[in-house]
Amino acid sequence: MDPRITRLLAAATALTALGTAVAGAQDTTKTRPRSSRSIPIKKEAGGELAKPIHDTVTLYRTDTLRLTTPPVTIHDTVTRTNTITRVDTVTVTPPIPPVRLPNGMYLGLSGGLSSPNGSLFNPNNTGPSAQFQVGWQNALKVLGVRADVNWTSPGQDAGFVRFPDPPHGQIWNLSLDAKAQLPYLHHTFGTSHLFSLYAIGGYTHTSFKNVPMRVNSPEGTAIFTLPVDSWQNQNGWNAGGGASLMWGKTEIFVESRVLAFTPDNAPMARQMPFMLGLNWY
Repeated sequence: MDPRITRLLAAATALTALGTAVAGAQDTTKTRPRSSRSIPIKKEAGGELAKPIHDTVTLYRTDTLRLTTPPVTIHDTVTRTNTITRVDTVTVTPPIPPVRLPNGMYLGLSGGLSSPNGSLFNPNNTGPSAQFQVGWQNALKVLGVRADVNWTSPGQDAGFVRFPDPPHGQIWNLSLDAKAQLPYLHHTFGTSHLFSLYAIGGYTHTSFKNVPMRVNSPEGTAIFTLPVDSWQNQNGWNAGGGASLMWGKTEIFVESRVLAFTPDNAPMARQMPFMLGLNWY
């Protein structure tokens, strides 16, 4: 018989048996008899073996291990130490100390040139001048006082020089003044400096010798006196102004004034010193 027919017959027999089993399972009213004899299926053609069927079975095994030794109590002492190192960088900026401006007494020196004017103008020329001053001034107050001694040696005009040994004129001025500074523009050059504009003026006593001057003339012509080698004294006044710059306890200033007096027989005599000086508080 053809092997293909044999396989078809085997498949048909298996399907028939499967259908019978399903039908018997669905019919619950009666019990169908089951055959205890299997139906052998054999190949009629010799030489052809049926293919073996391999089933893989996985076995799971659980082993339970029990320890019969007495329990052991273990005491673990765990000491935990946390060391935290914290570095804080703090920059502390010290406060800026306030600028401490001096108050009270001061003294100083100054020097410059003095130019003659009025009845001193024609026979005299500009000469050196020096000054010593002492005073009291609150750095931020408007009013202060000052006393100074000014020395001047005026030069002689070429038309009035006496040869062979011309005398050298001397003028000394003692001034007692009030000083008033403006309450503005103090920090023009920064907060650590104090800038001031001020006016100054007051009484001046003048002593002089060997100073020729122009005197009054009823005819209106210019008449000049000869140098007199003796001290003469006159009272007068002074007025002027200046600018100062202060830092710490030191003050530098520039100043110009008019120092004036009126002789008995001459027009007003005037000196105009231009000074650069230092004060120390």
